[in-house]
Amino acid sequence: MLKQVLFCEIIRLINAYFTNDFNFWLTKVYGSDVQATLDRSDLGPSGSFGGKRYRNQKLTKNPIIFVHGVSNTAGEQPLVGASYFLSSGYDWSELYGTTYASGSEGNPMQWVKYSMDCKYVKQVRALIVAVRLYTGRSVNIIAYSLGVPISRKAILGGLCVDTEENLGNSLTNSIDTFIGIAGPNHGVQLKIGETNIPACMFSLLPICNQQTGLFSGLCPKESTFLTITARIKGQNGEKVYDEKNHEQTFRDSLPVQRKMILYHIVI
Repeated sequence: MLKQVLFCEIIRLINAYFTNDFNFWLTKVYGSDVQATLDRSDLGPSGSFGGKRYRNQKLTKNPIIFVHGVSNTAGEQPLVGASYFLSSGYDWSELYGTTYASGSEGNPMQWVKYSMDCKYVKQVRALIVAVRLYTGRSVNIIAYSLGVPISRKAILGGLCVDTEENLGNSLTNSIDTFIGIAGPNHGVQLKIGETNIPACMFSLLPICNQQTGLFSGLCPKESTFLTITARIKGQNGEKVYDEKNHEQTFRDSLPVQRKMILYHIVI
């Protein structure tokens, strides 16, 4: 019981915006527009978290950036993950998250309206670059669900598939460890009863479109976005769960994530 109470208290304490120091640094270095885009104060306490308490605070570990899934916010799975790492010896200055898009907005079907737009990729990439410069250390990424391909594209750089904006060069040299959890790397199958339906059957939905959606590998081809991000060069470990749902895969793998980050091993 005490352990559960302490864990809940940690979640409550970390449920906040970026620290004043990080917000001040973002505004000074990138301007108020970028600061607002990353801080997401418009979403309240679930919009973001992370940052030093004071400018000269020293980090003892490489920072971790958590990237949420479709129609989620930084205050959901990323906060759960950050709270676990906080209870395992990390400091808030080493844990970061922002919210791309606007979460579920109270609509359980909101997820079908989202896709892997360039603006979301740019936001995640901006946080990676900012945390790298702000802390002066290599960055770890823990991405979940739709956040996996979005994070991969943010790291890879190059041209956005929808706007053809040039994101810049690869950020691979700034990344220590990348962990992708329950990511739709080759598209999705929607389920109707006991029947699996390829996403291309619903290509009019934003989440399933052929360009920036989860157009499934069971279709004649994958979406343009997934064709780029599904390649996993340099992968050196994986963990497969056979009997867990989407949410459980994230929560139950937290000890595995920690070992991957700290020791570069898969247990």
